[in-house]
Amino acid sequence: MGVGSPAMPMSISMLKSKPKIPSRYLDFAGALGGKLITNSAGNYCLIRTVFPLGYRHGSYELTAAEINSSLPLAAFDVSCNSETIDLSSVLFIDTETTGLGGAGAVAFLIGVGRIIDEGFELLQYIIPDYSDETAMLEDLNSIFSDELAVVTFNGKSFDLPLLTDRLIINRVGRKLSFKHHLDLLHSSRRLFKRRLQSCTLINLERELFDFNRIDDIPGYLVPSVFFDWLNSEDLSMMNAVIEHNRLDIVSLFFLARLISEAYSTTGGSLDYSEDLHSLSKWYDRRREREKIEVVYSQAERLSENMSAEAVLFYARSFKRQKKFDESIELLSKITSDDSKYGFSANIELAVHYEHRTKELLKALEHATQAGKNREIPASQKVNLSKRVERLKLKLKLKNK
Repeated sequence: MGVGSPAMPMSISMLKSKPKIPSRYLDFAGALGGKLITNSAGNYCLIRTVFPLGYRHGSYELTAAEINSSLPLAAFDVSCNSETIDLSSVLFIDTETTGLGGAGAVAFLIGVGRIIDEGFELLQYIIPDYSDETAMLEDLNSIFSDELAVVTFNGKSFDLPLLTDRLIINRVGRKLSFKHHLDLLHSSRRLFKRRLQSCTLINLERELFDFNRIDDIPGYLVPSVFFDWLNSEDLSMMNAVIEHNRLDIVSLFFLARLISEAYSTTGGSLDYSEDLHSLSKWYDRRREREKIEVVYSQAERLSENMSAEAVLFYARSFKRQKKFDESIELLSKITSDDSKYGFSANIELAVHYEHRTKELLKALEHATQAGKNREIPASQKVNLSKRVERLKLKLKLKNK
């Protein structure tokens, strides 16, 4: 360029330079054993873990048969029929957040598990700062499709609505794409709450898999760990949060398989009569009543002291199938039970003997027995009195 010539203006491309990655981001990824991923929206850390075939989760083992199987959707969703979905098309998701909901809550760690040829792969997306949330969500969003099923634990009420909100706020999308959502909190309660009472994931792990976590971080402390990093770059507890998330997702996989197996084997894989009773009620809700008799035979084998509630349920199921002898035999076992179930059994028998077999004396005996029950529903007292008086009148007329 000659002396006195006008200076050539710099192009826009010359003015732009690749943004420098903060050194604390590199420290963040390095300390967590992950890889720092950079895209057009920012940075995030990706941690990949593979649980190989042969991995044991308490008493359960990850086998080739496990990963090559499928899930019957009917085990989880009352509206599904015989459709199944290959485990290779299922994503297991859990989030760790800065709060329990609301506009300010952010999922700073999102774990996604899936089956691969080598075993069970876990990808954990974690942001080093709030400004990088968009970068994480863009890449996360890309692994979803309309052919997938998503498995969560309380995701219907928490994880998925939160992620949807964050996608919208960050202008990444309107929602995550998937075909089915299986929320194992609800499935677990339906199957195990009658026996276990508490259906937290930690308790399910302990009771179903004989798996006990060591030094697990309590959920209520998780947000403070992220805040400690933001405020003072303290990562001393972050690996504990990552391990907590990791175990949650692996447990989701084994829990989904256990529930699936209980349904597919008609209760053959269950060891407690209370769980079999719960499974029977699920079959009843799905109108698969022919399977209830199979489950009853399993429950009878396991327990000689079946609960009055279960006996009444099975008796009514046999009655709907017009297997009256089996129904009467079961009802007769709980007529002396001083509970609402014993009361109902006596009423069922009174109706049977009065209207079906015309054995009025037996009908009166059971109606009278029902009247002695301490848990007579208030709404039934008047009807019961009328029944007793009617039976007495019928007997009197018959004996004239």
